[in-house]
Amino acid sequence: MKVLLLHPEDEFLPAGPVSGWDLVVDLGRAPSSSYENWGRQAGCRVISLYEFAQEIGDLQRVRELVLLGMGRMVDRWEIDWWELLSLHVVPELLQLLLVERLAKQLSPDCELYSSRPDLRAAGLQVLLDVKVTNLEPRMQARVRSLRHYRDAFSNLDLGQLTQVLHDKFDPEHAIRRMFSRKRAGSGQPVVLLPSAYINVSRTALAYAALVPHCQFLLVCGRNSSQVKSLPANVRSTSLDAYFVPANKLEVASLLNRWSALKAHLVAGVPEFAIADALGVLGQIPSLVRWGVALRDAWQQVFATENVTACLCADDSNPYTRIPLILAKHRGLPALTCHHGALDSDVTLKTQYADFYLAKGEMERDYLLRFGKVVPERVVVGAPQLAKSSRSEPVVGAPDRAWLVFFTEPYQNFGWRPDEVYRELLPELSAVARNCGLKLVFKLHPFESVKGHRKLLLRYLPRDEARRVEILAGPPSPQLWRKTRVAMTVQSTVALECRAQGIPVFLCGWLRDAHTGYLRQFERFGIGQVLESPNRIDEIPRLLGKTGGLAQANLWQAIEPETLRRLMAGTHPLSVPGPAIKAGVRHA
Repeated sequence: MKVLLLHPEDEFLPAGPVSGWDLVVDLGRAPSSSYENWGRQAGCRVISLYEFAQEIGDLQRVRELVLLGMGRMVDRWEIDWWELLSLHVVPELLQLLLVERLAKQLSPDCELYSSRPDLRAAGLQVLLDVKVTNLEPRMQARVRSLRHYRDAFSNLDLGQLTQVLHDKFDPEHAIRRMFSRKRAGSGQPVVLLPSAYINVSRTALAYAALVPHCQFLLVCGRNSSQVKSLPANVRSTSLDAYFVPANKLEVASLLNRWSALKAHLVAGVPEFAIADALGVLGQIPSLVRWGVALRDAWQQVFATENVTACLCADDSNPYTRIPLILAKHRGLPALTCHHGALDSDVTLKTQYADFYLAKGEMERDYLLRFGKVVPERVVVGAPQLAKSSRSEPVVGAPDRAWLVFFTEPYQNFGWRPDEVYRELLPELSAVARNCGLKLVFKLHPFESVKGHRKLLLRYLPRDEARRVEILAGPPSPQLWRKTRVAMTVQSTVALECRAQGIPVFLCGWLRDAHTGYLRQFERFGIGQVLESPNRIDEIPRLLGKTGGLAQANLWQAIEPETLRRLMAGTHPLSVPGPAIKAGVRHA
């Protein structure tokens, strides 16, 4: 049996120096129509590795694996470095679960070929104990690598490119701190708002705006989290200036403990043995050095400023999770929320916050069912929605002239963006035309106008492509005012659209393989799920059936007084939080 493993960045080419495949396994994801077409060309079955995914079940299995290492790398501030940094190896562990299931479907005597070297191909080689033949010539690999960086950089604007270079070449802010000036603390009591991404900043600032008599400090860990306009009660500073030289003895001690922990995991758990053999665990030492630098910078913030509480809008990223843990250790009120509709990482993390702010019953249900968060620690309270200036019903409103497609970074979910848009764009253009609406693309913060303009020109006639408007930046009142109908996959904007009465359709065939987000949206009646692109042309007919929300409490704005009490640690529903203990999950 001859099996081809196709890398996500490689095109499908049925003919070549080696052919006659019995099975082609795409290590990425593409719409089913792509696999049907490729199967006809190759004369064999073509599948995606993601067919073996088990959604939330995979996350729960990874959580079980992570728990095996808890309590062995804890510093004096109760930071469990394995628990904190293991989130960075979760994507690879999830991939290895899929590879294990694929291996069970292949015979031990199969012939494996890979379009280029890849972690998943190497995993199959280890599991099946067979040779994997790499089909990419060495010179082609070099050319491909150069093209990859050229194409990646060409799709980034200057700000995005600068951030990539900072993250790559100055992870511990050794260079950036030399060009930053640390401000003297004002002595004024402030609630700390840590951020590393623009969406995190926007969410935190939306909460801050609700309590104008409280003072907040937005500390930006990365340039991409900076906001141009701040509420009057918020001041902002960069974390760059707070970085200090690392304590080399402590770093060495943590690395020694990591070596012992790794030996323990590899010896006792097959998944970790494979992960180590493939180099997945090799990134932990550099992450430890980075994490310690972050912790020490945040310690400087706490030593300089009169921090009275911490409100964290992303407790997965070390940039923002570390200050939450430090606040908890100092006995300060520690609150967390999520900048998106849902947070699948809640199934993986120890819960350090005193309270989790849920935007509504849908998020609360997800936290309780999948995150196993104790109900008393979940407070339903969202920030205020952006003003939409709606004064008339959506249906029939003359200025609701847009069909808005809210994009998402599909490559982050394993998808092949070109295949996604090759199938999607003609359907979107046609339905907008049939509805008499203008097609508008509203970009995710991780994406660029330049990159999407290229995609439009690639898959639409030039005149059609140029008529599509592309919007970047935060949603504006004009966007909400002019949107007649919205489309997305599993973005937070689906929740915002439905809360503002905008009909929204969800591209169900593009759902993420592991989060269960779309099923949760469906469970709470957020939007209509389209299970295939062929159903997009039904939108004009379906618009009359969108109706009201299945749940009226999907987005419940928090009362300012409730937020003030939570930040002061005097909320009447408060339950005493257990002391942080290494290796113990607090819900």
